[in-house]
Amino acid sequence: MESNGRKTNGNHPVASIETKAPGISWGTTQNIPPDDSDGTDGTGHHQGATTDPDGMVNLDLQEVDLNEIRRRTQSSIDPDKIDIGYPIKILKTPREIKIKLVVVTLFLIIIAVTTCVLIFYVEEPLHFDIGHATLYVDSKLFELRHDNRVTRGQIGLRIPNVLPSTCAPSNKNTLCVEWNGYAQLRVDWDEDPIKSTHLDCYKVSWVSYLNDLSHRDCYSLTNAHWYGGAEVMDQNWPLEKGDLLRSAYLTGNEVYEFGPVAERYWISSHGVAIRVDKDSPLYVSVNMVNSELGKALCFEADYSYDNKSPYPNANNSNAQLEYTMCFSKDVKTVHRNMTVNYLSKPAVLPGESILTYPTWSTPSCGENDYIDQTGILEMAKALNQSGFQKGTLEIRCGYSSKEGDLDFAKSRFIDSAGMIAQIKDYGFKVAVSVNPFANVDSKRFQVGVMNNYWVKEARGEAPGLSRWNRGIASLLDTSSSNAVDWFSSKLDSFQQYSGLDYFTFDYGEAKYLPIDYKTKQLLRNPCDYTTNYANMAYKKGNPENEKGNPTVVRSVFLNQNISAIVQTIPKSLNNSDDLKTIIPTVLTLGIVGYPYVMLDMAFPLNATVPPKELFVRWLQISAFLPAMKIPVPIWEYDEDTVRIIKNWINFHQDTIAPKVASLGSSVMTYRDPIIRPMWWMLPDDENAQNCDSQFLIGDDMIVAPILDLIESGKSKASRQVYLPAGVWVNQLTDQQQKVEKPDWYDVEASLEEVPYFTRITKGYQTPSPER
Repeated sequence: MESNGRKTNGNHPVASIETKAPGISWGTTQNIPPDDSDGTDGTGHHQGATTDPDGMVNLDLQEVDLNEIRRRTQSSIDPDKIDIGYPIKILKTPREIKIKLVVVTLFLIIIAVTTCVLIFYVEEPLHFDIGHATLYVDSKLFELRHDNRVTRGQIGLRIPNVLPSTCAPSNKNTLCVEWNGYAQLRVDWDEDPIKSTHLDCYKVSWVSYLNDLSHRDCYSLTNAHWYGGAEVMDQNWPLEKGDLLRSAYLTGNEVYEFGPVAERYWISSHGVAIRVDKDSPLYVSVNMVNSELGKALCFEADYSYDNKSPYPNANNSNAQLEYTMCFSKDVKTVHRNMTVNYLSKPAVLPGESILTYPTWSTPSCGENDYIDQTGILEMAKALNQSGFQKGTLEIRCGYSSKEGDLDFAKSRFIDSAGMIAQIKDYGFKVAVSVNPFANVDSKRFQVGVMNNYWVKEARGEAPGLSRWNRGIASLLDTSSSNAVDWFSSKLDSFQQYSGLDYFTFDYGEAKYLPIDYKTKQLLRNPCDYTTNYANMAYKKGNPENEKGNPTVVRSVFLNQNISAIVQTIPKSLNNSDDLKTIIPTVLTLGIVGYPYVMLDMAFPLNATVPPKELFVRWLQISAFLPAMKIPVPIWEYDEDTVRIIKNWINFHQDTIAPKVASLGSSVMTYRDPIIRPMWWMLPDDENAQNCDSQFLIGDDMIVAPILDLIESGKSKASRQVYLPAGVWVNQLTDQQQKVEKPDWYDVEASLEEVPYFTRITKGYQTPSPER
């Protein structure tokens, strides 16, 4: 029976396959073999396979018995629903899933990496490297890296943001970068410029191509402490504790931004030192906010500032800023090496007398204040009767006929030579303070005009005039050898007829120079006037002679070679705030190269003596310094106060003066300060770097003066003192304090006492300068 191309055999359908392929005939039937049959005929040929005469192969396939399949598999599943491709799918699916997972994973990784690159990768900015320094072009950041410390600066701040190019020479040791049409920067790297000093130095030089373009470089105050620079009225230690507006960096007075000492030298706790070239027309600011650095110390060279620059520029040159930047392992090491290699060595040390006994000074004078012979003799007599018979009596001001005439006014000094002889009989030397001014109504002014001894005005035809606190005056031209010789001869005459022992030299600051001044020799830097004045004072004192006198000055600039005793800006004692500026002032003067400091006080003529406690605390600090000066009539205090004063003067004579003398070799050899900051012993210690209320004398005495008034109802003041490792003796209690590591300790002191400690066992070894 045939139905729809399917044949049946009884109850079993028979599968039939037909093909029209050539040579093969599909149309015969093939029965399914028995259960155990392999479907062959025993000869290896398939059963039901025949070949017709024409060579056509006929395959007879037995029809599938579905019931038999169910019986054999014992399955209830309908064979019609069986997916015969399922085993292949089972084998195929895991491979596809794995491939898909791998593809998806790789895709996600690519996305993640791309995202991270876009978010976190920052293309390294264009920069130039030289030695351990890097200049980033776009931001103008200049970084100096050493020993995991980074000193950050931003330089060329006045230059427009244009892309620079390199210029010749540029090599391993020289970087030359040019902002076309604006300026050129050159950095010369000299590793160990003076052999075996362990200094790494960079000379930074800016040259402007435009007349009105200034150069401004700033260095961050946020990640390091900076010290040095100028003496100022409100002194801070470190520098970041105070603010200084941008001003011409000149020696000035107490009301000017910078005081009588203005050295172009700064050091940081990172072991970095900066020394600015003396001929750069320098402006300086401290703590002015910089967008990239935060608060910063900034140097700027400018001839055109508001058309009122105090720096002479006769050739109409463009401004240049040059400075040397060096680093070493720490602040002490870099300072020692910088001073040894860049400062002149003093020829002699100050005389013993002025470092041992106090200078008793008459009060300061206002414009119309004068003193007379009677007042001075009464002062000498009062000192003698109070038990003081040694030291120098300094006649500070108001003694001459007219300001500038080097004499004693005959109307007020009937017998000046007899007066001085009597003072010497009391046991005192006598000194007179002089200055470079000559008021226009003085005799000396007229002589100086005829002989061109004064600083002149811009046209050079007449003396330039300046106002100072005693009137309107001309200023001695210290660049003229003739003027200096004339002034010195007048001092000699004054000394010979009066019997004076020596002179102290006040003023000399560049700030008093007239506007657009002219001098015999060109002063590239107005502070050269200060240098010349201090050198003149040194020659007059002739301290190199065995019978020479000390050089006592107020203002200095690059005068480290003359071993001058430098008087501080006079401090007021109306409140205790000025007490807190004394230690920062003395530390600053020591760091910039002036170890012999004399503390001065602003005490006007005819004023009431300062409060007892403030004066005693001021005197106590003075007693620990190299030289003492007392401008207050101490005999006006009660007996108890006079007793305290006497005790501290004796302490200075017996304890401090010998110690100062013993440190002379350190001053001569290494230019070390006598009054030293705490970081001198602990250069890497943050507390020591920030400490402004105590100091070292040498390496084995720590002084922690009382700087606050005793609280009401208490008999003692308290404070903390920071002690390095070692065994220290508290000189107030005579008890030993063993210090395992640097730490703070509480101390108390009455009005008569000052906490100070001496070391008997070192907790560290004082290193010699690395040379």
